[in-house]
Amino acid sequence: MGRPRSFDRDAALDTAMRLFWERGYEQTSISDLTRELEISAPSLYAAFVDKRTLFEEVVARYEASPESVTTAGLAGTNAREVLKAMFDRASEEYPSAAHPCGCLVNTEPGLSANRTQNREITAARLREVTVDGEAVPDAETLAAFTHVLLVGLSSYARDGADEQQLRRVTELALRVTGP
Repeated sequence: MGRPRSFDRDAALDTAMRLFWERGYEQTSISDLTRELEISAPSLYAAFVDKRTLFEEVVARYEASPESVTTAGLAGTNAREVLKAMFDRASEEYPSAAHPCGCLVNTEPGLSANRTQNREITAARLREVTVDGEAVPDAETLAAFTHVLLVGLSSYARDGADEQQLRRVTELALRVTGP
């Protein structure tokens, strides 16, 4: 019978998330992970299989969190509320001192499938809601615009922009798009 795990899996995932978010997947080594998680390499492999699987679990945890920008948009009842909820969440979360700045998904090159899925989720929600009582004319393009802006906001936050600076950008985006 194997020994029980001597670490808290949730805490380990949170620590790994911070490392991947700060350094990126490629720049985060197994030795970085074992040092920060305070476990041996065999323990890391026993718990998470490999670095890629650990990273995928971290990303799933990140995207399912209440702080998720895409999730925030699901609550909107019209196009403007969908975009405003996403932009508000991004403005609050991307510069937050509680974690590395920016967005884990928007800054990691290997996560294009996740970004595509997030755009599709946003487009689907925009197809369900209205603008002034009418269907959103081009939900896919509006979703693409929204996610391009979110990537830019993520970079802006990593470069030091604060919440108010991000909010000014998103307020302009809402005026320009007019949903």
